Amino acid sequence: MRSERLAGPAGALALLLAVGRGALATPLDDKILPLDQYTTEKGRVLATKHAEDLRALNAGIYHCLPWVEVDKHSISFQRPRHLPPADARYLSLRIFIEQDPSPTFASLPMQDRASAMYSRYVTPLLRRMTRSKALTADAALDGFTIILDWLKQSPGAAGERPVHETIAVFIERNTALDYLSGKSTARDLANRAKILAWDGEKPLGPVRVTLYRDDFVATFKVKNYQLEPGVTCP
Repeated sequence: MRSERLAGPAGALALLLAVGRGALATPLDDKILPLDQYTTEKGRVLATKHAEDLRALNAGIYHCLPWVEVDKHSISFQRPRHLPPADARYLSLRIFIEQDPSPTFASLPMQDRASAMYSRYVTPLLRRMTRSKALTADAALDGFTIILDWLKQSPGAAGERPVHETIAVFIERNTALDYLSGKSTARDLANRAKILAWDGEKPLGPVRVTLYRDDFVATFKVKNYQLEPGVTCP
């Protein structure tokens, strides 16, 4: 069931994908943080050891979730500065979600907008990030970070720059593995995750989310979009 709190991807984006994405059969590697940008050996070792997993994650999102954008250097083993230990390394993914304007969504409190975005994207993305058994078994990996950005839909002053809203979800590795193995529920996962929100550059602090049933990521198809030959989206 698709949550009615969120609209679908913008129509202009669907047209762009239909005519343009096929010209680039593979995603750009610049979505992945280069090795020389890591500041510690632990980060460099993880990025080197699991380079193929990072490329597979990038390609999977590029081909199978074509309505979202992954910005430059948005896939990496980042260090959440607010979480112990000092050099904790989380596999991090940041996406921008393009969607049609929705008065219903815009009228919701921020906590409910965060809940809707979490419900739609976090667990599907977590499953994509944990497909490699070698990666999830690596004791040097401390957890997973999923950052969701979307355009704030409330009207601003004339000439004002568009503002993004953001939630960042931090999930410890054991918490993720408990959920993926069926030892805990999606509600348990959300309760144990640390979720922070921003309104543009303004931090809003921790938020608690309510889960909604939303199978949009699994069922939505962009009109006229065709996968490249040999590509599947399980």
